Amino acid sequence: LMAAPALADPPQPPAADWPRQHPGGVAVEGLLDPPQIRITAPGQAPWVIDFWLQPHTIHPSADGAYVLESNAGGNILSAGFARNDPVLWVYQSPGEEIAQVPLRVLARRATLDRTASGFVWIARYTWSVDGWAFTTPDGQAWHLGTDSDLVRR
Repeated sequence: LMAAPALADPPQPPAADWPRQHPGGVAVEGLLDPPQIRITAPGQAPWVIDFWLQPHTIHPSADGAYVLESNAGGNILSAGFARNDPVLWVYQSPGEEIAQVPLRVLARRATLDRTASGFVWIARYTWSVDGWAFTTPDGQAWHLGTDSDLVRR
C-alpha cells in the first residue's frame, strides 16, 4: 500500500454578504437574503442581478451600467466542465442578461493548463473603455464588448 499527499485547489470562501468599491465610485454588493448582486454607480439608479456569487466573479464596467460575470470557480474550471458550458456572462442595467460565452469559443480544453482538480481557463481581466479585455492561458488576447461582441485581438 502506497500513500501520497492529496492535491486539491484552494476551497472557495464560505458564503457571506460582501461589499466592493470599484474605480469611478461603482459599488457592488453581494447579498445573501435575498440572494442578489446590487450595483450602485454615481448618477444612476441602483440595479440588481437576482443571484449571489463570490466577489471575484463580478466585474462591473467603469460606469456601472454593465457587469461581467465569470465562472464561479474564478480562473479554474472543474474537471467535469463541458466545452459548451458558459464561462462568461454579461448583464446590463436593470439586470438583463445580454450575452453568454461558452468555453469552446475561447479555447480548446486540450490547451488549458491542468490544476489539481480542473483547468485554468483565463489569465486576467481588465476593463477596457467599452468592454473587458482578458487573456486565455494560451496567450490569446480577447475583448468582450458591452455590445456583446467578442473579438480576438
